Amino acid sequence: MAPIAAQELAEHVVTEGFAAQKDGLNALYEAARAKSVSGVLLEVVADELEPRPVRERALGRIVIHLSRAA
Repeated sequence: MAPIAAQELAEHVVTEGFAAQKDGLNALYEAARAKSVSGVLLEVVADELEPRPVRERALGRIVIHLSRAA
């Protein structure tokens, strides 16, 4: 996943919610695992019981990591 695509996905998550971007998030998780992003960040983003701001913050850190790895 290209960094700009990850950033766009994060912007859509903020405006539309996590549920609306499930397919895109799954692709992001795969790309993040391939780039050795922290498993804790991935768990937080994927955990629907976590507060939305916490999940969004973790998603932002994943996007940053992917953009630096590109």
